[in-house]
Amino acid sequence: MGIDNPGRDAEAGNVRSSALADGALVVLDRPARRNALTIEIVHALAGAITDAAAAGARAIVLTGAPPVFCAGGDLPQLAAVAEDGASAVSDVIYRAFHGLVRTIADVSVPVIAAVNGPAIGAGLDLALVCDLRLAARDAQFVSSWITVGLVPGMGGAFLLPRAIGSTRAAGALLLGQPIMAEQALSWGLVNEVVDGDGLIERAEQVVATIAALPATAVARTKAAMRRSIYAGFDQELATLGATQGALLTGADFAAAVTRFRR
Repeated sequence: MGIDNPGRDAEAGNVRSSALADGALVVLDRPARRNALTIEIVHALAGAITDAAAAGARAIVLTGAPPVFCAGGDLPQLAAVAEDGASAVSDVIYRAFHGLVRTIADVSVPVIAAVNGPAIGAGLDLALVCDLRLAARDAQFVSSWITVGLVPGMGGAFLLPRAIGSTRAAGALLLGQPIMAEQALSWGLVNEVVDGDGLIERAEQVVATIAALPATAVARTKAAMRRSIYAGFDQELATLGATQGALLTGADFAAAVTRFRR
């Protein structure tokens, strides 16, 4: 099961996109399902980010429809993909979810995660791949992958130790321990913690700060940071595709989906 034609309509797939002064706001808008990521939504997010950069945005703010940033992947859809076998899962993950990761990493302008609530599983990975992270005071970060028999499929096990250190990351990745906003700030996972009703306003101020800087220098600095942080990341994503394919077709994930559907 795959999507051959990534969506380019920013209103499609439960994604909204709007202009900010000097930037763009991209909203994951599926509140009834806690902004869970489907294959279609992942493609729509990647398309909205690419289109915003092409239209001249100097920075892009990524957030979720309240009260959640993103509760992770859509388990029923992933289970449906798993019925086609491990290789089909690997293909879908690599082309869709990893395509979004690569889009955020490769786009020349900074992407700012405005984490307005829980960032769980793939939601945590999504925040991690962004260049800057602002968090509401009631935000929390949870790597829930292990509880459903999976590994962090969008690079979280690669990126989280680089952000907060291996010991702290082990508690989050292996034990599923939540990281609350103030703790995330003290550990270096987020740049700022902001009152929830002022989160987007603060993100707009960060966009304005970036827009006042030389665009080429910003782009080159982001690229330099990416080379430092992401050395070996391409190989990690390729390995994850195969690993997740095996796990998604296994008994532990099937049991987790059954629990979810009850």
